[in-house]
Amino acid sequence: MTLEFEKVVEQVARMGRALAARSDSLSERSALAWERLALLSDVDAVRERVVLARVRDAGFRGAALLDEPANRAYPLPSLPPHATLLAADGSQVYPNPHGAALYYLINVGVFVYHHGTDALPEQITEPQLQYSETALHNTNGQLITNAVVNARRSVQELALLAREAWARAERAGPLLAISDGPLLFWMDKDVPDRKQLEDEYLGWLINLHDLHANRSARGESASLLGYVDRPASAFLIGLLHLMGLDEAEVRAPALKSNGDLEGLADQALLLRLLKPGERSALLVQQSPRNKDYHDKGERYEIACFYLNVSSEPPYHLARVEMPMWVAGDPALVDAAHALVYDQCQLMWRYPYALTRADELAVVRNQERAQLNELIEIELRRHAQEIAHSEKLDSKVVRHGRTRYGQGRQK
Repeated sequence: MTLEFEKVVEQVARMGRALAARSDSLSERSALAWERLALLSDVDAVRERVVLARVRDAGFRGAALLDEPANRAYPLPSLPPHATLLAADGSQVYPNPHGAALYYLINVGVFVYHHGTDALPEQITEPQLQYSETALHNTNGQLITNAVVNARRSVQELALLAREAWARAERAGPLLAISDGPLLFWMDKDVPDRKQLEDEYLGWLINLHDLHANRSARGESASLLGYVDRPASAFLIGLLHLMGLDEAEVRAPALKSNGDLEGLADQALLLRLLKPGERSALLVQQSPRNKDYHDKGERYEIACFYLNVSSEPPYHLARVEMPMWVAGDPALVDAAHALVYDQCQLMWRYPYALTRADELAVVRNQERAQLNELIEIELRRHAQEIAHSEKLDSKVVRHGRTRYGQGRQK
């Protein structure tokens, strides 16, 4: 059965009209947000309003400010002469109940880039194959979801990043550990080892702060950054909505949405403010998860700035996250700002080191097929029965491919 396009044409036409109307509405709201941003220069007034929202338990999920006005752009600082950047990324092979054996694989890659020296980059990978019953099933005996594997991968990424950063603790110049994605660790409620993973993740966060403290005694530093490409967040928009309310209106019902700014994201607003290489003010997301980090210690609360990583149009915005031990030190913020922007010029708007870490971590289809073949060989070596799912095999035949992703022989 194929798609009957004559039944879709009118729906596509309605979609086009709806999107055009939505675009006009967003343009009007964007103009209003820009007007409000221009007035947001009083940091103390912003703090008072955010505190009021907290006291009233109004469920505010926007941003708070540190010491910088939100309506200013902050210029690109000078590059440090030397620095060591470690970037981590991970990939996974999810459990497949239709395969010959039940397992999952997490592969983490770390790429080490030596800025300002002739030293060659370093490449580290750490694959971990999990096949035990306890690793693959929850307490009810059900097969774990993909979300569980993703959560465990996030912890392994930060763990390897921290270990490799400590291995270079004696290096001169700033040391930056960069993770792909947000630093606030979030996972589904159905992750069976949720509490353990949260504790492990925070433990590695603390471990990296200990590295910074160790290096600080010698006049050096260690920073942790999270790089978020194409952010869809609306932290600043939420703050603009809060500041647009009368004091009496700062209640939960008014903060369930962003009111007359609903539907806007920070990206479009800040691309209007930030020229190439400029960053936004430092922001602190107000969320229960970030409060948990703050309660563990103020140095672990997560802050961020937005950065125009382009050198020419069309411009591109990223969000750079950091713990408060970095955000509270202007020298560390400047180093992060300059080095991340420089990395993005090497790789067309995306950090070079993260690109290479992704290449190290990714498990390609051919490699996955080779792993499955290796597992089958090992099972036969131990006289284990190999049974494939008939459903999977039927899909293989239907798409004209073998189970290893190769063309069928004719």
